Amino acid sequence: MRILKTTLGAIVIVGAAAAGLHLSDRLLAAPDPQVRAETLSETVPVETIPVETARFTDSVRAVGTARARRAIAVTSEASGRITRIAFTPGGAVAQGDLLLALDDRAEQADLMAAEATLAEAQAAFARQEQLNRSGSASDAAFQTARAALLRAEAERDSAQLALEDRRVTAPFDGVTGLTDLVEGQLLDSATPITTLDDLSAIEVDFAVPETLLPRLAQGQAVQLRSAAWPGRVFPAEIARIDTRVDPATRSIALRAQMDNGDRALAGGMFLQVELVLDERRAPAVPETALTVDGDRHLVLVARDGQAQHAEIEVGQQIDGLVEVVAGLEPGTPIIVSNLHRVSPGTAIHATPRTQTASSGAGG
Repeated sequence: MRILKTTLGAIVIVGAAAAGLHLSDRLLAAPDPQVRAETLSETVPVETIPVETARFTDSVRAVGTARARRAIAVTSEASGRITRIAFTPGGAVAQGDLLLALDDRAEQADLMAAEATLAEAQAAFARQEQLNRSGSASDAAFQTARAALLRAEAERDSAQLALEDRRVTAPFDGVTGLTDLVEGQLLDSATPITTLDDLSAIEVDFAVPETLLPRLAQGQAVQLRSAAWPGRVFPAEIARIDTRVDPATRSIALRAQMDNGDRALAGGMFLQVELVLDERRAPAVPETALTVDGDRHLVLVARDGQAQHAEIEVGQQIDGLVEVVAGLEPGTPIIVSNLHRVSPGTAIHATPRTQTASSGAGG
């Protein structure tokens, strides 16, 4: 009897404990109405920017070599001893300025002799002309005097030219190069005196594939970059288009020209060339706001207090912006913050970002 009571008591205790555990589980599992309401009403704060238009370009890149618009190696027409070097290497000269003079004493003497001969011939011709008019001289004597005058004039001109060849002058405005010549040195006509470059404008020769020929035209914009000037872009334009395609490379040669008033570029420099084929303005979104899902490009937009996906077709990418070819209109608010907490259908509290990714993208 005592054993039976003990057994019944244990069964009652175990049943009560089981019932208590079940009730506790149900109480714990039941959602708190207040907590559930707070969860449903929670919104995610996000920042948005409107879709703005940016400048995009279709371009082709190449390498080119700079050259002065006019560049020559200065030489002398004559040989002789140098009496004067009138230029400063690396200095600017104007057209007609004296660069170098040679000993011209012999040429001056020849000119004086030629002028004396010319004077005699002029006097003889004048006498024969007067006699011919009066009928006292024959036509043959008159023609002989006239021929002698013409020969004397030619000899004078030749002597004058030989004297001028003893002076080397600048054929155009430019900057002279270095020289190894010294005064008193014997100069041969084949020896370069210096170089002369017109650096007011720079020309750049480069080539592009022949397939671009229909899209080429004089005046097209070109952007030049040099390792000597990091971060600087030199604007130029197409000045010449070759008339033939190189059969070996299937490319066509182009020549661009730019103003070089500050002499930043010099002949022979290696330049990176970007030829702008087309320029346009198109909607753009920040690269960081773009999600790629297979072959789909998605962004999150803010609509009616919720985040929603918008599928777009993308074009070029430049300076952190991606061109929108289709799928979005300018002004659409794009979510750009808290993207890891937002998915389509998420309630959001959108605040416009004060500093937007503006339309500063460029070629």
